[in-house]
Amino acid sequence: MKNRYKTMVYQKETHLVTALPKHFEELALILEYAISLDRDHPMESASVTVAIAEGRRERRKRELRTRIYETARQLFLSQGFEATTVVQIADAADIAQATFFNHFASKQAVLVEMTNEVSVHLQRLVDDQLGRSVSAPERIRGFAESVASELARAGVLAREVMLELMRSSSQPGEAYPYLARAHAPLLRIIREGQQHAEVRTDRDAAFLTEMVLGCLNIAVTRWIGDPAYPLAEQLRETADFVSEAIGSRTSAGEPPAPRR
Repeated sequence: MKNRYKTMVYQKETHLVTALPKHFEELALILEYAISLDRDHPMESASVTVAIAEGRRERRKRELRTRIYETARQLFLSQGFEATTVVQIADAADIAQATFFNHFASKQAVLVEMTNEVSVHLQRLVDDQLGRSVSAPERIRGFAESVASELARAGVLAREVMLELMRSSSQPGEAYPYLARAHAPLLRIIREGQQHAEVRTDRDAAFLTEMVLGCLNIAVTRWIGDPAYPLAEQLRETADFVSEAIGSRTSAGEPPAPRR
């Protein structure tokens, strides 16, 4: 190939590529490479083709798995976990039952996968509070309100997921593993509260964080054991209690002024 910036000439069999404009230069180079790869390295060319095909298959597999998962989630939400069958999930997802079992061993396996989302979602709820220009106690109350609303919206499914999470994730020394990822942002809330004289400073921020999470966990655990337990109300009362317990007071006994 001579003067590659003006003319590209390459002939394979009877096909000729010639006199390409400058803005087609890159396309011509790619074409030249593809032709030479096919001619000089047929095994490498075949490998590239196989890799592309495998990539497409993996993408379709992931998309199908996601469809099954989301279909199961909607059925669990609308009619409950126990009332939902694999047959119903397969029909709603427009797949064969065998296809369902290619991706999930059972409907219980779908539920287990849902537990992986809980910690991430709770962390997001705490992170949302960090963006509010309110006091640390108000942020804690806001977090409790958000959790109560989310659990109420999910209904029975939320309790099923939490039960499975307790069974599958609890480890010695971890009383509430589903709250683990909420620890760091909540710790930040409490430390900022101490800096703004909103949270008591006679106790370490990490200790206060554990106390807040522990109290919230008691309310959730009570609800898991008793579906009739008024979780939303108890979470709000718990948040009020811990906010008062960790709150800072001025020498006059009044709460600190709100942030500006």
